[in-house]
Amino acid sequence: MTVAGSDTSAISECFCILLLAIHQDIQDKVYDEIYSVLGDSDREVIPEDIFRFKYLEMVLKESLRLFPPGAIFSRKINENVKLTNFELPKGSNVFVSPYVTHRCPQLYPDPDTFNPENFSAENEANRHKFSFLAFSGGPRGCLGVKYAMISMKLMMVAVLRRYSVHTECKMSEIEMQIDLLAKKANGYPITIRPRERTQDRTFA
Repeated sequence: MTVAGSDTSAISECFCILLLAIHQDIQDKVYDEIYSVLGDSDREVIPEDIFRFKYLEMVLKESLRLFPPGAIFSRKINENVKLTNFELPKGSNVFVSPYVTHRCPQLYPDPDTFNPENFSAENEANRHKFSFLAFSGGPRGCLGVKYAMISMKLMMVAVLRRYSVHTECKMSEIEMQIDLLAKKANGYPITIRPRERTQDRTFA
């Protein structure tokens, strides 16, 4: 639980911030949503606010799709399973890679592109429920999934409402380091700049 509650969330948040630094247009949409909920104020985020950050949740899920911190997990099958021309006997240990699943073009068109619309309500409804495995899946999936999403939303809001994030890194330059968890090799090259406060912001 210590690893699940700290390392995985920290890795996920770092990747999300890096992706937003690369994709300034998406960062702007996230900031617009934060501003529409909180306005130009320093008030604390309340529970009711959390569920209004719909686009931010899509962004977080898309970041987790591209760079899931859990590199692999396993399941023991309790009956024979046939996959095309192969049969897995009962009792076999099956290893599943979220990274590979999440890059499957049959599930996610243009799978190497950062596209939060992959997690619109319509697109999620049209995919298999186990097409997204950042938190594993089934009865033995991550117990802390709701806590993780709330804590990541709070952290992202705390940063992005006050700062913009920037980088010279490109998507093609991101290299992974696989240890117990999957993270970016050579750190996360990000700079931050304070946002200008405004009393008048217009939304399309």
